[in-house]
Amino acid sequence: MRLPLVPLFANRLGASTVEVGMINAAFMLAATALSLPLGLMSDRLGRKRLVLAGMGISCLTSLFLLLARAPWHVGVIYLFAGVGLACFSPAMMSHVGDCVPPQFLGRAYGWYTSALYLGMALGPGLGGAVASGGFPLAFGISAAVTGAGVLFGAARIRPAPPAPGGPAPGGALLADFREIVRTPAVLACWLATFFSTYAWGSLFAFFPLYARDQGISVAHTGLIFTVQAAANALFRIPAGNLQDRTGNRRLFILLGNSAFGAFIALTGLLREELPLYLLFAGVGAAMAATFTAIGALLSESVATRVRGLAMGGYNTCIYGGFMVSAASLGVVIERWGYAAGFGAAGAACVLSTVAAAGLLSRARPS
Repeated sequence: MRLPLVPLFANRLGASTVEVGMINAAFMLAATALSLPLGLMSDRLGRKRLVLAGMGISCLTSLFLLLARAPWHVGVIYLFAGVGLACFSPAMMSHVGDCVPPQFLGRAYGWYTSALYLGMALGPGLGGAVASGGFPLAFGISAAVTGAGVLFGAARIRPAPPAPGGPAPGGALLADFREIVRTPAVLACWLATFFSTYAWGSLFAFFPLYARDQGISVAHTGLIFTVQAAANALFRIPAGNLQDRTGNRRLFILLGNSAFGAFIALTGLLREELPLYLLFAGVGAAMAATFTAIGALLSESVATRVRGLAMGGYNTCIYGGFMVSAASLGVVIERWGYAAGFGAAGAACVLSTVAAAGLLSRARPS
């Protein structure tokens, strides 16, 4: 709900375009820096505590926005919001893996991520509609919805069943991290995640500007992104089911990520609305295949006691990919044009898939 509102709210408080960018950068920086350590904390303290803490922080940040009176207030609040996201995402992804038998991991992550993307698709529209009554009303409703989620989660989230053979020892942080980084499947998943979000970040940050230059209206630009989000959400459940049936998650990662990179690279060559609609539908389907498989393969490649650490690294790669993409591709586009920027992003994604294939060939069968 807050995604389309906070930039406008900050601008109304006097923030410049650069300051609005810095506010979003603070949010991503906190999420990037803290996902790994907070994923580790979920291994130590339990998933439920971190999930509820993350949702509680999100609720509080909506309430704090009601009190903001200057752009720097919004920046500090959004930095805090990044902490909440870093609490929630690794812990919840780990909780899904903890609670599901290995043969059902694909469909479990399909349902979970479909719910995630459905919320991300519906939230901005609801936020924009509610904001017609003013920013305080929108932020108040956002806090109420998230607060209801905290209460529901407190009542319904249950600890995962114990792992077969009894609980594993907690171990030291350094030993746990070494265990994670010596697992080729984990490194392959992190690598594919970073470069796929690096490629996706090119569209997220620069496609609206590209579409404007091609004479595509803002309405059509929004609908093109909606088609991508819809395909992404709709394909995740069947993709997860198919992965469970075939038992070959690695093939989905390699084919999905390669197709994803190719679609991104083609973006700068298309100038008409219909081809772009079709291309973005393909982007969404490729993301669905890739990310459900990554979540499931990560979950089944590590012990339960370090799953939060693995998922924390995964989320660090997501947010870090977005950050690096925005910082680096703007220079490429300014100098050589949109086709070069999108092409570079897509090529990096495809090349990373080749490297991931090498790592996966060394991994033990899942």
